[in-house]
Amino acid sequence: MEVIVWSAWVGGLAMGMFVIFHFWIMGKPAGCSTGYGNFCGLLCKNIAYFRTGEYETINNSKLWFLLGIPLGGLLSALQSPEAWHLTFNMGMYDTILPQSDAGKAIWLIFGGALLGFGARLAGACTTGHALVGGAMLNPPSLLAGGIFFMSAFLTTQLLFGT
Repeated sequence: MEVIVWSAWVGGLAMGMFVIFHFWIMGKPAGCSTGYGNFCGLLCKNIAYFRTGEYETINNSKLWFLLGIPLGGLLSALQSPEAWHLTFNMGMYDTILPQSDAGKAIWLIFGGALLGFGARLAGACTTGHALVGGAMLNPPSLLAGGIFFMSAFLTTQLLFGT
């Protein structure tokens, strides 16, 4: 079975075009963390941390953008069922994560929650800062993007030491 992988430049071009078209059509920059906050705000209306004003309703584009990410991934995976199957195989991360599926799920949920909290604290996620803010040459976003990537590089070096 041969798996067809697209070139990285195609993905980069598609992301860049998405940023431009999203801003052009919607009139505001794309980003995931606001949608995450909106979703949490719908579930936890009494917690002030999740209140984001006008976005507390189900009729906002950031929430649908957030929900569209896993839906798009699922539709893409279903297009090539022979190359995709549900698994908890995490590749090189299997050496540092717990070996049980339940343990892996707990760590991944905990990590996702920390990521969401950090994105809310920083005012945007990596998409908002590095991709969109970088395209707009926003100095705080350029700094945040640099810190995100340097942190990822250092963490990988500490965990795997390659």
